[in-house]
Parts: sequence; C-alpha cells; structure tokens
Amino acid sequence: MRNTIAIVTLLGALVAQDDFIGDVFENGSVNYGDRTIQAIGIGFIPENVINAGQARRSAMRIAKQDALRQLIEIVNGVNVTSETTVSGAMFDDMIKTQVQGAIRGARQIGSPKYLSDTSVEVTYEVMMADISRVLLPMAEKAPTLKFEDVTVAVDGSSSTGSTTVDQGSTADAGPRSGGVTGIIIDGTGLGLRPAMSPRIMNQSGSVVYGPGQYSRDYAASNGVVGYAKSMDQAKADPRVQGNPLVIRGSSVSGSSGADMVISNADAGKVARADGSAGLLGNCRVMFVLD
Repeated sequence: MRNTIAIVTLLGALVAQDDFIGDVFENGSVNYGDRTIQAIGIGFIPENVINAGQARRSAMRIAKQDALRQLIEIVNGVNVTSETTVSGAMFDDMIKTQVQGAIRGARQIGSPKYLSDTSVEVTYEVMMADISRVLLPMAEKAPTLKFEDVTVAVDGSSSTGSTTVDQGSTADAGPRSGGVTGIIIDGTGLGLRPAMSPRIMNQSGSVVYGPGQYSRDYAASNGVVGYAKSMDQAKADPRVQGNPLVIRGSSVSGSSGADMVISNADAGKVARADGSAGLLGNCRVMFVLD
C-alpha cells in the first residue's frame, strides 16, 4: 500500500510552484514549465533481511524499481503531438528501447524519506529533453505559409484569395516599435493542453509553425514552445523577453487540444515577424494557458 499522505503532500508542493505547468498524478507529475517528469517510488523492508544495513539497501532498491515503473507509466501518457502520446509514438522496438533507456537514466531527486511504517520513499526524474530527442516528429514537409499568402489590410482584416477574414486578435497584438523578440499566443479559456511538439495552425488549416521550421535537436533541448500561466509570466520568459508579438488564439485543434489555431490575419503577422527576425527557427514561441 502506497503512503498516500506523503505523496499528496509532495505533489501538492509541486503544483504550488510558479513554474509548474502540467499534470499531477498519484504517483508523480509532468511539468512542462521546467520540462521534467517525476515519479515517486515506495520500498518496504523485505522480511528476510539480516541486519539494518541490508534492510535499508533492500528498501532503497525496491523503491527505485518502483519509481522507474511509475515513470514508465507516466511517460507513456505524455502528449508528443496533439494526436499522439509517447505510448502511441513507440511504433517499433528501436524507439521503445531508446525511450526505456532514457527512463533508466533517470536521476534521484533529493534524499530518501524514511517513513514511520519502515518504508522508504524516493523521487526519480527524467528530463523531457531526453524523451523528445527520441520522439519529436521528423518534418514531413516544411510549412509553406508566407506573409505574402495573407494580405493584412489597414483595418485589421485579412484576405486569402477572395475570402476576407476578421482579425480576431487582441488589442495588444502589435509589438512596440523595434524588432520583435518572440511570439506569445494567449490560449486562456480555450482548453489548451501542453505537448512536446505542438503546432500553430491558421483558420484555413495550414501549418503556421511546426516540424521543419526548427532544428529538431534544438527543439528537443529547449522545447518547441514555452508555456506560461499568465501573460506577465510569458512576457518575462527569456525565450521571448523584450518586444514580443502578442496574439489571441481563436481555438485549439487536435484530439488532445494541444495545437493552437490563430486567425489568418494573425498568421500573416507571425510570418512577417519570422521573416524579419527568424523567430520560429529558434523556437521563440510561448503559449499562455489556464
């Protein structure tokens, strides 16, 4: 039987952290803020131990094994894309072996906790970057949407062919004078869910930002996007800090709701900002969620 009180206390402390953005489970957590995945393992002293030293070592070994089992379970449910979890992305033995290898390389966080019922509790952590290096999708085709594809009129509307689309963006969408340092998309109230490889889509269904626009290795190490729980937190993030372009998302897409949809007019603004500053290639994108 797991020590529920101790686990709930530890996980409650995680959620209270300002940079915690993700999911908390009975046995661990997924944090897209610092891009870590943690699991808690419990080990009990076997009945056949000879002395106290052996008892402690045995309980620690059992606790580590339990934590790694919990990590596998948690990692399997992490969203890689808006349509695929880690479990669904492990479509061959090589990928499965690499993911399991990354989990076996998890490190212990903090000191073991020796509980009153003689059990030992340990926390192990794997970096999301180690999983992303294996599972980030390869570019099938680089997104082709350019600023020229969406003509933004002076009144804020946009046209694609003969269709006129209302801008539908926030009043704060335009950056101050000077070069744009990043892109922030406000997804609050839309049910946005985090993922390792989300995309930005326009309302016509074209990919504005996705695989092919950034270095896969760079994105694995730093995240395809950053996540924040408030606009102030997003603006202060080094990924976009300075003079970001702020856009209001119009909806989310995908089975898990991890892809952000923006208006065609705002897609033009993103393309123009990227053309002048190369923002997307360096993953200088933040999503704000609830």
